[in-house]
Amino acid sequence: MRKLCIMIGMLWLCVTSCGDSYESSIPSVTFNFSCSLSQSPYYKITTPGQFLKIEKNVNGLPVGYAGLIIGQSVFSDGNTYVAYDAACPVEANRSISVELLEDGLGTAKCPKCHTEYNLSSGGFPTGEGTEYLKHYKVSMSGTTLQVRN
Repeated sequence: MRKLCIMIGMLWLCVTSCGDSYESSIPSVTFNFSCSLSQSPYYKITTPGQFLKIEKNVNGLPVGYAGLIIGQSVFSDGNTYVAYDAACPVEANRSISVELLEDGLGTAKCPKCHTEYNLSSGGFPTGEGTEYLKHYKVSMSGTTLQVRN
């Protein structure tokens, strides 16, 4: 059943990413985040299935609407990184952000509505939520990962 949900989530992500009509309930904010994957704690996310939650950049400025989650899907080839806003789309509130579960699968859970998001399948929601986590663009240059909106 879990594999079926992941496959449906991946298919939905492919279909929705082709159009420009998707509007997230999470407001757009401008930010810039970069890190070296050769340094701690970022080295952790070089392993597929591992994610980190980041709240501020090196200058102490907030990233994302309610923080940033970066990492790799368990299905990654080891070089494909993803980034999500940590804001729960159900709550759409800057002060309520999802928390990473240490399950090795890439799962985040909202502490208020208890919706779980599968980070390995595009932020697919299970529970009250029906909207995926907001995605951000990720680029790599050498060992430097950069996320911008």
